[in-house]
Amino acid sequence: MKVAVLLPGSPTDQGYNADGQRSADLIKKELGADVTVTQNVSVPNQADVYRQYASKGYDLVIGWGGQFTDGATTVAAEFPKVQFLVVNSTAKNGTNLNSMDENIQDWEFVGGFVTAKLSKSGTIGWVGSLCIPPTAANLHGFEQGAKYANPAIKIKSTFTGDFEDPTKAQQAAQAMIDSGADALSGNMNNGWFGLFKAAQGKKVPTVTEWVDNSSLAKDVIASSILKTQATFLAGIAKQAQSGSLGGKLFQYTMTADSGPAVSKTALLPQSVYDEALAAQKKIVDGTIKPKVDTSCPK
Repeated sequence: MKVAVLLPGSPTDQGYNADGQRSADLIKKELGADVTVTQNVSVPNQADVYRQYASKGYDLVIGWGGQFTDGATTVAAEFPKVQFLVVNSTAKNGTNLNSMDENIQDWEFVGGFVTAKLSKSGTIGWVGSLCIPPTAANLHGFEQGAKYANPAIKIKSTFTGDFEDPTKAQQAAQAMIDSGADALSGNMNNGWFGLFKAAQGKKVPTVTEWVDNSSLAKDVIASSILKTQATFLAGIAKQAQSGSLGGKLFQYTMTADSGPAVSKTALLPQSVYDEALAAQKKIVDGTIKPKVDTSCPK
């Protein structure tokens, strides 16, 4: 089996792109597949990269991010014998265009809860990249969790338009800090490094995402939202290997065995961590039901 993974940036971000590499490695390990990863695939070039792999006989081509949906939709129609999968998308065609997503608002709710609890001023900031349905759901899930923790919390949010540009992220984060935000979070790839730089100026506690990457900035990263998708992807790849995909949407939910939704560091008070896990338990048992909102802010 030959699998290709298209990443929007570099796995050195220790975040979203790194999770793509982690997924590729797990697919190779569990399936014995020939897996190729292409980094820094730009949105305008996505269709050409999909075509390159499809024409070379790859069985499964994965676009790592909802921004790769349009290219997959186009090229799937051109290569009906090749299976395509877009991560964090809802596209499907009943034959060879597939997608997968998490109920991301559940994990983000817990991240927003922690960020609000870390704030002393009552104002927090969230820096996003490109606003598409899954990233909008990310933001709105975060907002719900923050307001659950503190109904009076003020949330400053923005989309820079670029997942990978740290300069834009730093400028956005700095503007939020200058206007009173004393805890930060967001949804980026390599853009996170700019946010860290802004946060380090005044030691603003920050909640990152995907895996515990606190080693990137131990002086400001207080927690990380733990939402790796590697296990899910490996399971889907096994279905591709057996020929049972068929153009589906795979939607994953938070369950009792999902593990902690956030990480614990020395910067995160034990009481806040315990409260966050209690909120997570309420999401799992249905006491708390974060709403799905994929609308971009006007």
